[in-house]
Amino acid sequence: MVAQRDFYSQILELPVDLSAEKLEVKAGKTTLAFTQAEPDFDGVYHFAFNIPENQLRAAKAWVSGRIPLLQNEAGKDEYDFTNWNAHAFYFGDASGNILEFIARHDLKNSVDDVFNGKQILQVSEIGLPSEDVIAFANNLCAQMGLQVFRATQSDKEFTPIGDDNGLFIIPVVGRLWLPRHNPGISAKLLPVRVKLNIDGKDWAVHGVPYEIHAR
Repeated sequence: MVAQRDFYSQILELPVDLSAEKLEVKAGKTTLAFTQAEPDFDGVYHFAFNIPENQLRAAKAWVSGRIPLLQNEAGKDEYDFTNWNAHAFYFGDASGNILEFIARHDLKNSVDDVFNGKQILQVSEIGLPSEDVIAFANNLCAQMGLQVFRATQSDKEFTPIGDDNGLFIIPVVGRLWLPRHNPGISAKLLPVRVKLNIDGKDWAVHGVPYEIHAR
């Protein structure tokens, strides 16, 4: 937990608060909370942060000057998600979680400031692997009144739910997270609690190992 605190406060320059119960990280509009894992815990999480849509290069230079970026087998460390109109890169935190900075060009949130931790806008993705992607995606859509991202159909291997400001990324258990390399990091069922602030919504999704609540 101390290493995580130092990573988020010193590398990403975000406000942090470490107590006996948890570590809280203020990432723009989002509060990201970590609790101490059990000794036999085996797994990593994937989550993404939105950054201003014109600052991918600046953000990449800022992060890579502090820690190595994650690469795939071909040495690629930047991704052009044409269908999403976005560009992204990946890196790991002190616990090995796969973090992503993503510039979503449809958001039109350009800024002229020098990139630093203050330009990290919010957590915009959280990975929620499932053994039955389509059923889980359909359940979330029905409960939340949302749609599959970009109005594509649910896919049994990978389905994103939500919009550019917030996405549940649902891969099938065992699918490799980006950036893929050998042996790669597989998506696993891990405990996640998500609290959302959505006007007019009152719902909760329960089920091992996820809890998703309106607040």
